[in-house]
Amino acid sequence: MVLQAIRERLTGILAIFIFGILIIPFAFVGVNSYFSSDSVNSVARVNEADITTTQFTQSFQNYRRRMQSLLGANFDAEQFDQPIVRRQHLDNLINQELLSQVSLESGLSVDDESLAQAIRDIEAFQVDGVFNTEVYQSRLLGQGTTPQQFENDMRAQLILDQYPGAIASSAIATDHEFEQFIRLQEQQRTFKAIVVPAFPDDADGADPAEADDESADESIAETDSAEDPTAEVADETDTAEEQIAEAGTEDGTTLPPVEESAVVAWYEANQQDYRSEEQVLIEYVELDSADMAEEIQPDDEQLRARFETQKARFITPETRLASHILIEVSPDADEATVETARQAAADLTRRARAGAEFAELARENSQDAGSAELGGDLGWVEPGFMVQAFEDGLYELSMAEPISDPVQTGFGWHVILLRDVRPAEGMTFDEARDILVEEFVVEEQERRFLDVADRLVDLIYEDPTTLSSAAEVLDLEIQEAGPFGRAGGPGIAANTDIVKAAFSDLVLTQGVVSDPVDLDDNHIVMLRVKEHFPEAVRPLDEVRDQVVASIRLQRAMEQAQERARALLAQVESGAEMSVLAESEALELVESDGVTRNDGSVSADLLVKVFRLPLPGEENAQTAVVELNDGYAAVKLENVTDGEVSEDDLISAQNFRRRIANASASAEAIGFIQMLRSQSDIEVFEDRL
Repeated sequence: MVLQAIRERLTGILAIFIFGILIIPFAFVGVNSYFSSDSVNSVARVNEADITTTQFTQSFQNYRRRMQSLLGANFDAEQFDQPIVRRQHLDNLINQELLSQVSLESGLSVDDESLAQAIRDIEAFQVDGVFNTEVYQSRLLGQGTTPQQFENDMRAQLILDQYPGAIASSAIATDHEFEQFIRLQEQQRTFKAIVVPAFPDDADGADPAEADDESADESIAETDSAEDPTAEVADETDTAEEQIAEAGTEDGTTLPPVEESAVVAWYEANQQDYRSEEQVLIEYVELDSADMAEEIQPDDEQLRARFETQKARFITPETRLASHILIEVSPDADEATVETARQAAADLTRRARAGAEFAELARENSQDAGSAELGGDLGWVEPGFMVQAFEDGLYELSMAEPISDPVQTGFGWHVILLRDVRPAEGMTFDEARDILVEEFVVEEQERRFLDVADRLVDLIYEDPTTLSSAAEVLDLEIQEAGPFGRAGGPGIAANTDIVKAAFSDLVLTQGVVSDPVDLDDNHIVMLRVKEHFPEAVRPLDEVRDQVVASIRLQRAMEQAQERARALLAQVESGAEMSVLAESEALELVESDGVTRNDGSVSADLLVKVFRLPLPGEENAQTAVVELNDGYAAVKLENVTDGEVSEDDLISAQNFRRRIANASASAEAIGFIQMLRSQSDIEVFEDRL
């Protein structure tokens, strides 16, 4: 709205010059469109059907809005505008188009009753669990769509769902799949493990080199979780630097220094871990109509003039409670028919004035289907509600003479009964003054804002490389924000539109002031990049503590691994694990028949135990496994395959349903892949 208003008000020699330059290439573009295909406006072509740029943009914006509503404060605008995300969304649109095409070719359809039932089942259109027409229409109106458009879209979606729905309903779990799934999912394992932490909680008496840290570096935790999708334990460790500091002071010892050569070698080998984020420092001017309120003081003459021209807003007109009897007459009836109807109405008027019950007369004689059963009741009527002749007849009545002579309208002859009068009510000027002032200030704020915004744009266009001249002329403060990266930052940099403008090619590369960025109604910012900090490897001195922490972390993990291997060798030689763990002051984990989801054992250890090969008939399976914060010497003693009792029908049904759902998902994906392999699909990557 703001930009449109500015454009509408853009005048002067500069505007004429700019428009003169632009009109030539625009003219040739317009002529060229007659000779080029509409495909230039497509982001993809699927078997001769185009997915247009407009379709893709609207769909992607709707997707972003849905995700923003779902994620709330966790929504990352930059993440949802990455090229890979846009391409994934386009792939979904291509899949929908393929399903639409195969559905039409197969003659699939949805009947009206099924469509209506599907709409009635949508909770958003219900009140107390029952479909509500008013809610349905108001919600669609709020989304800027019509019932017809929504129903067309809904019908199309239901047709699209038929193929995946048919696949899902036909998926089953075979007995073999069921048995194998139960065997693995409900499998139980009995094992013992000696846990060797890289960073012992108690460092007393320990070699300082073995107490270099207190938990795994976050990168290791991330690697493990990536390998193990079932891990659900959150990494609650501190930073490596904090952990090393704690380990080094717990027993009063000092950590051994890391050699400079090792620091340099690690830094050079892992420079990708120490790169600074690309950032910008911006300067900007802000224009907000809210800042102009104090300058606006309307006088009483202006306010009284507004009150007089808008008096209808502040006065509720007189309303009348009315009933009527209608004797219908066709618009093309002859004079005799019209006169007969008039006489019938006149007779009813006479009877009503003579004391007959008006409501009974209406029920017996009125031909108005809407009000006859109600005794002719029309409710409260206000000016402008009825046709003029009826309204004139009603407002000529008084409570002393409440029954009218026959009144003719385009519907026929009416006998009108005035039952009550509700006098006009309204506000005096003094009562309406606060409202008038508020509205005047808002309108004046907007007018002044547009004037200043118009002038600001003109001044910036005269010299788009600086904000100084415009700020000086308009008495605006030049403010700074940043440095911040593409993910934004505090203050004004939290606004995604500000971030996009700052990192746009126009502003970042060409060094000019941005177009106005709307922050809110009548609230804009224009900005330029004051300083650009490209992504770069941070100097060693700046990241030395991180490098040292990483080296100590690696050494601590290596020492823990060596110690776990030595312990495992003793176990394989016949040492008792409980005795060995006690003598080494290490934790012993003993689990008898645990399942994959047993909460009594740490998730990372449990996952590694269930990855071990089965033990032999006579010998246990032993191994050293890596954990998030150390290693463990493990002895897997027994594995019992899972089973479900025949009497436990509920569990069996749940397992079969899980298998069937997984099969349906795989088959649906396979169906889409088949359609893709049989189709001619062209994607225009440069238009995404």
